[in-house]
Amino acid sequence: MAPCPLYEFLVGLDLGQSQDYTALCVAERVEAPTGKPHYHLRHLERFRLGTSYPAVMDRVGEMLAGSPLWGCSQLVVDGIGVGAPVVDMSDLLPLVT
Repeated sequence: MAPCPLYEFLVGLDLGQSQDYTALCVAERVEAPTGKPHYHLRHLERFRLGTSYPAVMDRVGEMLAGSPLWGCSQLVVDGIGVGAPVVDMSDLLPLVT
């Protein structure tokens, strides 16, 4: 796979709790003719209520390990509530930049 610009993609994860949905999005950084970057939404996913955190993290890991995200993305997690502890205990840390 050819190298890509660092953080060509932003992967956003908002971990929901029992009554909130978990959401995952992928935005691609695109250089505009004006020279200012902007972002195109490339993927948006809402998990079913009750989806376990390990299942969510498995899905995120799958996405980060595949093309075109591998080596070209930064994972951004909402740190309010369960976000930070779930990421801390996940196997994703080697993939997160």
